[in-house]
Amino acid sequence: MSAFIPLLTTLLPVLYGLAVAGYVRIYVAEPGHPGPPGPEEESFGHHWAPILLRAAVLTHLLYLTSRGIVEGHLPLASVYDFLSATGLSLAAVYLYLELRQGIRTTGIFVLPLVLLIQIVSSAYGAGAPTLEPQLQPIWFELHTLTAVLGYGAFAVSAIYGILFLLLYRDIKANRMTFFFRRMPPLETLGRMNVSAAGAGLLLLGLAILMGVGWARLAGVSLLSDPKTWLTLAAWLVLGFAVLAYYRLGWRGPRAVYASLAGFTTLILSRFATDLFLQSFHTFR
Repeated sequence: MSAFIPLLTTLLPVLYGLAVAGYVRIYVAEPGHPGPPGPEEESFGHHWAPILLRAAVLTHLLYLTSRGIVEGHLPLASVYDFLSATGLSLAAVYLYLELRQGIRTTGIFVLPLVLLIQIVSSAYGAGAPTLEPQLQPIWFELHTLTAVLGYGAFAVSAIYGILFLLLYRDIKANRMTFFFRRMPPLETLGRMNVSAAGAGLLLLGLAILMGVGWARLAGVSLLSDPKTWLTLAAWLVLGFAVLAYYRLGWRGPRAVYASLAGFTTLILSRFATDLFLQSFHTFR
């Protein structure tokens, strides 16, 4: 199985690149473009782009599974492994939202980031040193995996939040821009923003619980780690944003700003931990 890993490493950026090209065609050919999309645009964009994205996600899963079997642990032991897993998370969350909402014109704002992440991971990750001893026991592996997936979901939520605010600005200014004509309604972007945030909230909550399990087995004190408190603070802010949408009736920019505030808190906590604070979560 190890013989297929270099092939999969090379194949992943190719598949994501083809998927990005397809979603670019979708974006250009959507309503607002003069006339309906032609047969070539329709076949390559609307038909082939989702198929290529699904193929890329499945190949990505096969790649990570093969790495896990060969190496004996989840492939999350280096910065480049983290990048690859984060790219998969972004792609999977976007694909989930696309299937649920039936909107494809927003893929151009998510998938190029996935492509860039995977290019870097494939190009530089092969010879990168790993931290295998730190990935035991299984509690820590699950903690790391759910945390990466949660970060990816929150990143997608933030992208949709920014798209919402840009479209809201165009509507307030009564501007019928190229961007305006290709975006779904504000309500749909709001739902996609909060749906991705809800998925991230669940995954990050699981990561926190798995971290507690690992810490108890490893004899590590979570209460003395600043990253623990920063992550909990971000989780509470994001939890309030999701709760406000479903229970308090928050809609529009107020709900989006709440979710972006939670994501910003999460990212700042990551940088603060790596650059300024002493934490066993520091990862380089």
